[in-house]
Amino acid sequence: MTGFFYYDSPQNLSNFVNFSRPGSPLAWGFVHKTYVISLPHRDDRRVDIDKLMAHFEVENWVYHDGTYANTPFIKDTMRHVQSLRASADYSTSQTVHLPFSWPEDSEETYVSNQTITSAIPLSGSELWRADSVKDVVMPEEPLICAEDNFRLEKFSEELPQWRYLTTERVATYHSHLTAVRRIVDDNTKLGVDLHREPGKVQDHIALVLEDDIDMEVDIKARMAELMPLLPYDWDMLFLGFCWSKETEHAEIIGEYSRPIKNHLHPSFQPRCLHAYALSPAGAVRLLKHLRHPPYAYGRSVDLATEWLVWEKRLKSFTVVPPVIIQRKVTKTDITLVGGAHWPESLENGVLGTTGDEI
Repeated sequence: MTGFFYYDSPQNLSNFVNFSRPGSPLAWGFVHKTYVISLPHRDDRRVDIDKLMAHFEVENWVYHDGTYANTPFIKDTMRHVQSLRASADYSTSQTVHLPFSWPEDSEETYVSNQTITSAIPLSGSELWRADSVKDVVMPEEPLICAEDNFRLEKFSEELPQWRYLTTERVATYHSHLTAVRRIVDDNTKLGVDLHREPGKVQDHIALVLEDDIDMEVDIKARMAELMPLLPYDWDMLFLGFCWSKETEHAEIIGEYSRPIKNHLHPSFQPRCLHAYALSPAGAVRLLKHLRHPPYAYGRSVDLATEWLVWEKRLKSFTVVPPVIIQRKVTKTDITLVGGAHWPESLENGVLGTTGDEI
């Protein structure tokens, strides 16, 4: 089974729920807790994040320390990735499809009428140990990012740089994977119910941010128009994205009104993970996919989530245009080395970002 959801038209998205809660203490009107991925030494980034959180009077938020690329752990993780690719034979083809199947627990959608509050134990790549790959010999040429489920391409100097599986990309994958695991564990400690059914609001929504972002000044008002449009069983919501035509799927229209400045679409191929929300069940589903050994760390994490969305392994939606963008005003450690120039922009960013600066 490769997926559960079909996005052909808004008519398939029924059972909308109302997120409006008078007097709610939720950040931006819908977020229970915010997790900001940031390397511990990036005080320059954290100063701006502190300003954002203070501006919106966000109380329930934490820094999630990102993973450094030059650590033994990352090198060992790359050995694990290589060990799973050892059987790849390029003697007859430049491209190889290795055996692959998703684990049974990743098929759980949590759509039921039973309370689900049990803990999610460590599994898959979360249990990888350094001593089990100490004898793995790494190839002289760079590893190449996997595509699809487990399709590999033989190394060639003609491949673009973004196809290389670098230590920076593996470290970023680990930063996001551990952030999602932290969300899952935090929800478990609070006894958050994962089960979903029509008419039941998914509360305890988590927001994951990278540390180089800016937001629309009126993001709360914009999201208040969009959140009621989400179906009861959504997993992931992109508040920011890059390099994707996220209007490919039909816009979701409310019964009585249409949002003015931003619109909600079923996700198409969203890249970049600088701003995404997860429902409690969605966080568990994302974790179970990202940690799966044949899939884990084999590509950049934003391409990993993009494939999960494309294959409808996750029920994901995108805010268009984005209400949160990457600023790229300084060199980045979390995404591509050296930074990049994104085409997305803001109308009026809290930190003064409009898009002309990036």
